[in-house]
Amino acid sequence: MRETTGRRGLRLAISILALTALGAGAVVPAPAAAAGRPVPGATVKADRTSPTGYTVTFVYRNPDATQVRLAGDLTLLDVATGTTRYQPQEWQTGRYHAGGTEFLRDMTRDPKGNWSVSIPLHAGGLSYWYRVWDPTQGWENKRIWDPASTNPRPPGESSFRVRNNDVLDAVHVPYAKKQNDPVLKARADYELPVADRAKRGTVRYVPYTTILGDSGHYLGVYLPANYDANRAEPYKVAYLAHGIFGDETDFMVPANVPNILDNMTARGEIEPTVVVTMGNHFTGTSLGFASYNQTNAANNLVQTILPLIERSYNVSTERSGRAYAGFSYGGMTGGVVIKNYPSTFAFYGHFSGNPSLTSQDYDTIANAVGDDDLSVFLGNGIFEGSLNAQNAIADNFRARGYAAATTQVPGAHDGMTAGQLFTIFARDHLWSGVDSVSVTPATVNLTKGWNWARRFTAQVTANEGVSPAVTWSVQGATSTGTSISAEGLLSVAAAETASSLTVVVTSVVDPSKSRSAQVTLTPPGPARVAVKAKATPASVVSGDTFTLTVGVRAQSPHRKAPKVTGEVAVTFGGTTQVVPLRGGATVVELPTGGLPAGVYPMHVAYSGDRVHAPNAAVHQRLRVR
Repeated sequence: MRETTGRRGLRLAISILALTALGAGAVVPAPAAAAGRPVPGATVKADRTSPTGYTVTFVYRNPDATQVRLAGDLTLLDVATGTTRYQPQEWQTGRYHAGGTEFLRDMTRDPKGNWSVSIPLHAGGLSYWYRVWDPTQGWENKRIWDPASTNPRPPGESSFRVRNNDVLDAVHVPYAKKQNDPVLKARADYELPVADRAKRGTVRYVPYTTILGDSGHYLGVYLPANYDANRAEPYKVAYLAHGIFGDETDFMVPANVPNILDNMTARGEIEPTVVVTMGNHFTGTSLGFASYNQTNAANNLVQTILPLIERSYNVSTERSGRAYAGFSYGGMTGGVVIKNYPSTFAFYGHFSGNPSLTSQDYDTIANAVGDDDLSVFLGNGIFEGSLNAQNAIADNFRARGYAAATTQVPGAHDGMTAGQLFTIFARDHLWSGVDSVSVTPATVNLTKGWNWARRFTAQVTANEGVSPAVTWSVQGATSTGTSISAEGLLSVAAAETASSLTVVVTSVVDPSKSRSAQVTLTPPGPARVAVKAKATPASVVSGDTFTLTVGVRAQSPHRKAPKVTGEVAVTFGGTTQVVPLRGGATVVELPTGGLPAGVYPMHVAYSGDRVHAPNAAVHQRLRVR
């Protein structure tokens, strides 16, 4: 998983203008309303009377406007019907905000020129905008983003959405239990700004000149929190392309990618990752959609954008550290990228837009990639249709030995669906940052017939910022009393009849990384043993320590070999210690810290070898004063 080339020297060959460097998806607290004065922007408040548990009040200040409407991808589609549209106040479980039909709601003007409206919204990052009639600016049904928004934007009129009067913004709504929907809970977990501001990355827009020589265009760049230009290991990087209606702001704002990566990184679910977004409407200056030429976009990405980003930022120059993903027309453009530049990216995401590839294309890609890894992810919203086409494409990649997966999310053809698909793509299919998992001990031998505990430990080798969390499981057990804890403590029941068990430890971040240990269970021998155990002193003040001496001797018919092998389990004050015997004896310290005054039994159990039988008993009662 790690880069093999080391950190690249950074050469700032061009002057990068950091036009905006705000925290990605930052939520700037609005000033308190003075005497009930409306606060510009979108204000989210918990509301017990709301069907979703939250109401959002939108306020737009413009004393010169003659009419204002709230607009957005805020009508609802029901998964049960798929086609019936509902208004926000008609929300109920199973209905999701979806694009395709523009939501419009008149806003009310107060005497000071504040236009406002309140509506219930479900959890997640949701797309909205305003439509404004303002004769002083020549606006008639003008579509604008919220001027109170804190989302970074490229300057002036460079954005294709601005030029095409098709701008988008986003409001972030928490999850309430009354929504009763794990999909919406997950959206809130990933799409809302991470609570700790120190863990938020930054978004900025940097100017550049396209492959056609056109200046005045911008790239969106997301840098993870605590980005280090001198880090020894270059950052992995994802290049994201918008659809036919969009531009470089789409993945940064309505798709909520900065927030999604902030949350994933904070939880250690993905190593810190750089994101680059580009506007692909650069062929000419017209507003027409034909200015998005797929071949030009693919060439511009690989021949112009990649070299510029790799000169300016500490990012990977290896295909294993690069990903490409696109929504709609951007997903389709991914087909041109992988066909014309098959060895440039190791990860591809096609969101609501499929690559168009022939059988010969698949073979050509396979010949170029060879034995290197290639991962392809395809998906759409359930309101867009079936996954038949995506499954066929995935099958073509699988048939050539490459990883491919498909999925659907509750959504339509909009940025909110793109965001949900990106979440799955990044969390489950991009680089995990986990190199390996190991477990200690690798083998254990125990005798049957007694309740034994054995501690296992896991070692996870991972990149910086990646969670080392693991899950434990035990396989092959016949007794319900045999189990393993979340901390790796294996409990083998006395009634366990299996001859072997397998303990498996698995990375939480990357379930494909796991390791197992083998536990062999053998019947005990018939030879009896005598266990002697005595603690001194017999009474201590709470906080002091008892010293326990244990001796285990073989009984007839093994008089010539009185010393035995194996281990003892000593239980005292609710804690069990498993200690190996040395020469048939051992010394165990029994701390009393935290124990209230009282009398406590001291239980010693012996587990031996294939010769000696188990033995267990309460050997002493110790007083804590």
